[in-house]
Amino acid sequence: MSWHLAPSLVQLRAEVNRRWPNRPKGSDGTVGDTSHSARKSDHNPNARGSVNAFDITYPGVDPKIIISAVSKHPSANYVIFNRKIYSRSNNWKAEPYSGASPHTEHLHVSIMQSEKAEKDTTPWLAGATVKPKPKPVKRSTFPLPAGQAFGRKISAKIHNGYRNSEDKSDVKRIQRKLGVSPVSGWFGPITEKAVKRWQLRRLIKPTGLVGKKEWDRMGL
Repeated sequence: MSWHLAPSLVQLRAEVNRRWPNRPKGSDGTVGDTSHSARKSDHNPNARGSVNAFDITYPGVDPKIIISAVSKHPSANYVIFNRKIYSRSNNWKAEPYSGASPHTEHLHVSIMQSEKAEKDTTPWLAGATVKPKPKPVKRSTFPLPAGQAFGRKISAKIHNGYRNSEDKSDVKRIQRKLGVSPVSGWFGPITEKAVKRWQLRRLIKPTGLVGKKEWDRMGL
């Protein structure tokens, strides 16, 4: 029986090749081999001679981009990759896959078994991206010189927010972290008590001062 790769998947293959022009293709696959023909598989030609599955070699492509793109395509039915299956029937949520092949060397993309799905050449990867992981928020280093701290009783080594706008801003950060109200920027008795309570809960000597150790532990 003559066969052809569904035009929808021809479109996908062309886009994948353009997106990753130097990708390896050793595990690319279309029509099934004898092991596929012995069982139900989208790699086997259907009554219209259409092969409705395409295997994309990995590594060499970004599987997250492909899975995301497939999940949005009107013809797509499911993807299998790295022991997981993502299917239209399960709203494209990853589920464990326990088939004979773990699909670690390629992504298997299947479309629905309908003539409409086969002929649908809607672009797959147009605009397909994966949101980058948010970069961790960089914490500022302790703003005072070694041996100095924030506290209630101002001195040469104790800052309570009165010296300058930077000190006031830093005290406000401490107050917000500890839930002190109002957030005044002045390190008074209420803030000192809040610091002592915080220190006691963490088995730190309750000095009421915020030095480098406390600043770092608070994640400021």
